[in-house]
Amino acid sequence: MNEIVVGVIGLVGTLSSICFAYLAFRRNQSHDTKKDGKAEGVLISDIGYIKSSIDRMEGKLDKVETNYQDLLSRIVRVEEAQSSLEKRLEHSSFK
Repeated sequence: MNEIVVGVIGLVGTLSSICFAYLAFRRNQSHDTKKDGKAEGVLISDIGYIKSSIDRMEGKLDKVETNYQDLLSRIVRVEEAQSSLEKRLEHSSFK
């Protein structure tokens, strides 16, 4: 009789330890899932911020390129005018 009681207690202890282990596993899995979700959310937010910053920089770069092209065309016109003026001065100094 004593052996049966010890066997039943051992069986109940084993089953309860398995149940507690499973419950702890489920609790930790839920906690880990929330933690991973937060990390993923932060990463997505950071990527969005980086993308918007890059878009802003591209817009500013387009403005700089436009200003550069305008300045370049103005310099070309000034050089042409200077060349024309130098030619006129050369012709007028020979006369």
